[in-house]
Amino acid sequence: MNEIMNELIEEIQKDSRYLSFKDKSKLLLKKETNELLERYQETLNEINDLKKYEGYIDLTSKKEELKEIKKQMTSNQDIQEYYQSYYEINRLLDHVTQIIFKDISQILDTTGYKL
Repeated sequence: MNEIMNELIEEIQKDSRYLSFKDKSKLLLKKETNELLERYQETLNEINDLKKYEGYIDLTSKKEELKEIKKQMTSNQDIQEYYQSYYEINRLLDHVTQIIFKDISQILDTTGYKL
C-alpha cells in the first residue's frame, strides 16, 4: 500500500495544479506581499489578545485597521493568484480522496457495541 501511495504522491507532484500552487506560494515571499501578510497576522493577533479587555477598551480602530488590510489583500495580485492555486490543488486533493475512499464506509463494517 505504501508503494501505491508513493506513486500517487509522485503523480500529484507532477500535476500542473500542484506545480502552479508551489510557484504561486513563492509569490507570497515578495517583500511587499509578505509585509502585508505579516501586518494582517500581527493586527489579528493583537485584536485577539485585546478581546479579553473588550469591556474596558474600544477595539473599533483596530478592527478598522484590520478591515483596511483585508481590502489591500483582496486587491493584491500575488495573494489572489496564490489563493486561486490553493483552491485548485485542494479541489484535486478532495477529488482524489473521494475516489480512494468511495463507498469504503459501506464496505467496511464499523458497527460497534451500543453502550
